[in-house]
Amino acid sequence: MTTRSRRRFFVSARRAVGEPHLPLALAVVVVLVLEGLRGRATFATSAAWPIAQAIVAGVALALAWVSRDRLRLGPVLLLSLLFDVAWIVLHLRLGVAGDHDPIDVYPAQGNELLHGHYPHSEYPPGAVGLFALETWLGGGTARTANAFIMVPFQLVCVAGIWALRTRWSAWLATFVALWPLNAFYWEFRFDLVPTAALVAGVLLARNERWLEAGLALGLGAVVKWTPALTVLALTLWLLRSTRVRAAGWHIVGFAIPVLLANLPLLIWQKSELTAAYTTQTARTVTAESFVYLPLHFLWNAEPGYWYFGAADVPPEANRAAVWFQALAVLVAVAVAALARTRSSATAAAALTPAVFFLTNRIFSPQFFVLVLAAVAVAAALLVEHRGELLCIVAACAVSTTANTVLFQSLLGAEPVATVPSWMAISTAAFVPVVLATIWLFVRTLSRAPESPLAERRTAVAM
Repeated sequence: MTTRSRRRFFVSARRAVGEPHLPLALAVVVVLVLEGLRGRATFATSAAWPIAQAIVAGVALALAWVSRDRLRLGPVLLLSLLFDVAWIVLHLRLGVAGDHDPIDVYPAQGNELLHGHYPHSEYPPGAVGLFALETWLGGGTARTANAFIMVPFQLVCVAGIWALRTRWSAWLATFVALWPLNAFYWEFRFDLVPTAALVAGVLLARNERWLEAGLALGLGAVVKWTPALTVLALTLWLLRSTRVRAAGWHIVGFAIPVLLANLPLLIWQKSELTAAYTTQTARTVTAESFVYLPLHFLWNAEPGYWYFGAADVPPEANRAAVWFQALAVLVAVAVAALARTRSSATAAAALTPAVFFLTNRIFSPQFFVLVLAAVAVAAALLVEHRGELLCIVAACAVSTTANTVLFQSLLGAEPVATVPSWMAISTAAFVPVVLATIWLFVRTLSRAPESPLAERRTAVAM
């Protein structure tokens, strides 16, 4: 080998070492191999599988962090697309049935709507319309169609976080794109739809496009109503900032899809419209929720046969859980309204639906799909120091991993509440991300105000 050839070789080697997309691509392959080795049974399997996937993805993201300035949106979106599609195809080849909702609930409700009858559903009209579309595309089933329809919404989340164009947004978008511990939940549920709407709406709001932001959040709210909390928070911030016209346009944008989706149903079947927002109110605290943890010690609450079922709690404990959630959401909205910068307000508004989910007395593991994206958006807008960011991401990684272990590894235990470690795993699923969320709200209040000219330049630069 000549001197020139050796020089070219070492230059190429240095470039390969500094290429952040290479370890990410290798991690995608290894994670898929691990998922294939786990096999068809995704429940009651060893906790080693999700933990191994978390370690592999975490190492790759740490390597990408070193050369994060070289991350590019195109390769990250391509890796995300390949990972998502390969994940779905792998599960189809293995015959993974997954959650019962896309197998039983979605096609049953979708078929009713396709045959001219609106189903009695706990989901808003947009979700029922989505079920009908999936059932029509799937020829009477929704499992496969639901999984593939979610892929574009995942890409919207990634591109939306990236488009914030802050110091950390590219790496955070990469984290959301390739973190594997939420993949099972978006594949078998539809939470990526409101999550993508939330990310897009917050991005548009930060860019001062208030009508379009309201429209995006409204589209998410007709599928799952929680983005409405973001609209409330942003509207109050605009009114407090004496920007009445912008607040009006924001409400108008939100109202368009909400009215178009709900008014026909209000005229057609009023009782079915209200059922989407009242069905869950009859349920009580579940042992799967964050609020169960203090209730277990303060009110001697005990789990039911299944930890995701109704827990044995006195009525006053259930009422306390409701008031706790209401207070937490009100505080989140108030923090957003009192924010001193547009970035702080949009960050707090993005976190408000996450606060609702994390404090909900009836928790479901797919809620982490939105929670992870909301925390990533807020961190991109608020965090100033590298160590602070890595601690927040590590908290999300621990919580999502514990959430998967709790749901997939312990679900087959009969009853799961007899497993000695389940309370510790539940604590690991909630406490890190709750602490990270609280810290981000503290950051919101401590953020120094920018001059109006600086805020305007930020919007133009976007």
